[in-house]
Amino acid sequence: MTKEPRNYETTFIVDPLLEDSKIDGIADKYAEFLRKNGCKVDKLDKWGRKKFAFPIKKKLTGYYVSIDFQGTPEVLVKLDKTYHLDENILRYLTTSFDKKTLRERQQYFEKKLSEAAHREKEYAAEEEVPEEKEFNPKTEKEEKTVNK
Repeated sequence: MTKEPRNYETTFIVDPLLEDSKIDGIADKYAEFLRKNGCKVDKLDKWGRKKFAFPIKKKLTGYYVSIDFQGTPEVLVKLDKTYHLDENILRYLTTSFDKKTLRERQQYFEKKLSEAAHREKEYAAEEEVPEEKEFNPKTEKEEKTVNK
């Protein structure tokens, strides 16, 4: 009996002292780990270095990575063990999404993208409109002396 795959998001924090190439390698390693265990990786998102609210393992910053994937619950046990054994991973969290939450999340991200595109169009339109009058301090002074 095969179980229906569920939607998950795993977020982990990598040691910030590593080079960017090593951090990319770690993120790709976990995405490949999920693929090898029969999961479908939907999105790999590297958030970058962020400051913590409190120290974690005597570190004040960390590099955040998030992976959205579809898989069976058995993979989570393997993933948890792998995270626990990797000394470069400071913290991790894996959450599951039901279909309703996943749909709402997708709508939220689509709305954010459309708003960003709308803002970009407005910004481009503002740049195309020529300036009516440029500020010139000499003409301002000349107008004041003429008006006196």
